[in-house]
Amino acid sequence: MLELLIVLALLLVLHLLVSGFQLSVSTLEIIIWIAAGLLAAVVGPRLLWKWITEGATIRLRWRKAGPVAEALARLRHGELQQAENLLRGWLEHHPRDLAALRGLAEVAFCRGDFEQYLEVTVRILGLRDGLSPSDRIALCHRQADVCLEHLNDPKRAVEALARIEVDYPRTTDAFRARKRIERILSNSWLDAE
Repeated sequence: MLELLIVLALLLVLHLLVSGFQLSVSTLEIIIWIAAGLLAAVVGPRLLWKWITEGATIRLRWRKAGPVAEALARLRHGELQQAENLLRGWLEHHPRDLAALRGLAEVAFCRGDFEQYLEVTVRILGLRDGLSPSDRIALCHRQADVCLEHLNDPKRAVEALARIEVDYPRTTDAFRARKRIERILSNSWLDAE
């Protein structure tokens, strides 16, 4: 865009110079055509390249987001069945798609199908390169919450938290998981009596 403004300013200066020297119209036309040619030669390829690359980027983003984005939008609007169908269809061909797996886990959670939620989240945790350490730790804690609050299964909650200790030994996250495991076990012991 800057190049276009520069060329237009040059054209204005040339026009003022031409009109100041009282050159004929044909000379003015020649100067304008030369300036337009320079504009096309300098700015044209840049604009064309930008249009091609940005257009390709937009198309790639749309293609990548397609069914998963539509499924997540349907999930946000409460259309659980449609979202699940789209996500399962996508996962048939892209079984390691993290966004689709997360969406499927949320569909299961919203439905109250906590067994399926745990099944899908275990699958997510199996994707070593898929989640950041903080996301993995948060997911393990959420699994523990689901086991305790919805399934009343302290054993599985302990297993979910133990994953943190195994994956991130001697860290503050492992220490926090150990403390939470101890609280769960002490409460479970009291409940068993």
